[in-house]
Amino acid sequence: MSDMNSSNSLLMQEANKSGAHSTCSECGTDEPWGLSSWCPQCGFYPKLGKCVGHSDVQQETETKAQPQTIWELIPEWGWILAIGTIAAIGLSVGGRFYCSSTSELCLWTITQASIGLCLFLIGHVIVYLNAVSKSFEFGMMSIFLTPLKIWGPTIRRFPAGAWKLDMAIWGLTLLVGAFAIVGGFEFDSLFKDWGVRKRANINLVASVVDRAKESEGGGAENLEDALNDFAGGSEEEKTKAKKVAASLPVEAAPKLIEFDCLLVGYTTLSNGKIDSVLLAASHNKQLVYAGSIYASDVPEEVRKAWQAQLPSLKQSAPFVKINRSATWLKPKITLKVASKGWGETNLRLLKPQFVSLLQEISLD
Repeated sequence: MSDMNSSNSLLMQEANKSGAHSTCSECGTDEPWGLSSWCPQCGFYPKLGKCVGHSDVQQETETKAQPQTIWELIPEWGWILAIGTIAAIGLSVGGRFYCSSTSELCLWTITQASIGLCLFLIGHVIVYLNAVSKSFEFGMMSIFLTPLKIWGPTIRRFPAGAWKLDMAIWGLTLLVGAFAIVGGFEFDSLFKDWGVRKRANINLVASVVDRAKESEGGGAENLEDALNDFAGGSEEEKTKAKKVAASLPVEAAPKLIEFDCLLVGYTTLSNGKIDSVLLAASHNKQLVYAGSIYASDVPEEVRKAWQAQLPSLKQSAPFVKINRSATWLKPKITLKVASKGWGETNLRLLKPQFVSLLQEISLD
């Protein structure tokens, strides 16, 4: 009995010593703790470094209820994803303004789209392989049939493996930005002629051939072969095409009619640049002078090509009868123009406008 009293006395002394000089580091109270190992006021337990009991639940609730900033709400992997996506958009915008020509825009678009597609496919395939290894519900075609579902196992492990999502999103942003922002391609060109120049109509080529016969006084067989090769059809097909054209109603014709013309000459400015080009067209199966077009009304890429090509096609006399001075050209370059039609007072096309280049004629 004396041993028990002695033991309780020692515990009380130890507790009193501890409580007498202790101040709770959590709430700051000086109240003695007695035999307890935690603060009687707030329930702080020094050995655990936190409050226990009802006070612990209350403290955690109060901590969670405190307002947080946006920097704390978004996880680290989310910030990395956002910064990379913004950088990908910035790269697209930079490419749009950096490239000064269509060819540069096209090259930038192809390069950026290729890199973006590779990044997206790498991330997507890795996620697919991970999903297949985790569950039997995914098969070989899941990568195509359920592309979003295979991301489930990876997303549930976030932030571990978040780099896969980063790679896929960045790649997709680069791919979309290449076409939507850089815009090196004209999608409507997919429904056009794929860059292949159309042939001039049979009437123009026939008129050129007839005129060439008159000028050269021979070579009829070669010229006829050239005409057939260029027109790409038999006499029966040509006759059928003419009948179809004649059967079209007059009211179906557009306000501006398109004509196939031959480039027969050009004039230059004092600095040597092309000022205008002279045209010839077929009228009543005869090749006649049809007017001119200012070079400023021709697309820049065509104008630059002519500036380099036309001097090599010079000849001494005009291919058709023209009462004006110019640099005359061999009958080679054909183009399509739009006009309201032939003038009544003089045989000229009314305000011809450039439409497109056609295939070049070869009479050799």
